[in-house]
Amino acid sequence: MISALLGACAAPPPLATPVGQMPDLRGTWTGTWGGAPVTLVILEQRDAEPVDGVTVGPWQVFGRTLPGVAGILTVKIRNEMVSVNVQGRLGTSNGRLALVLEPATVNGGWISLTRLGENRLAGTGTALMSWEPQGPVELIRQPQGPAAKAPA
Repeated sequence: MISALLGACAAPPPLATPVGQMPDLRGTWTGTWGGAPVTLVILEQRDAEPVDGVTVGPWQVFGRTLPGVAGILTVKIRNEMVSVNVQGRLGTSNGRLALVLEPATVNGGWISLTRLGENRLAGTGTALMSWEPQGPVELIRQPQGPAAKAPA
């Protein structure tokens, strides 16, 4: 089930190379995907990840790079919370910063999100199996650290 979490036939939307400094998206994002509870934890953010072209081992020979992220996506499927590692790339789509997430599995699939505010991402996702979430995705970044704790 985890390997098919984000599987789908359609390709994610193309991303253009972003201009300027990328915002730090690391942290915990919670919300819904097709009405199901979802949590995205972005653990890493990198300046450059190969997105197309030719690579030989760890070296990219031809192609382009985009900023990337890595994390864990947890979503409710059939009354169980299921987690999968995800890789993502940041770029520009329709003039806005966008994030495309893909699972680290053989089946593929994707979630495409647009940054609507400092702590808000929204978009759409597609998965292979009919019982998995499909459609709109809304995520809000959760406060971290001492500021996130309510006063006693």
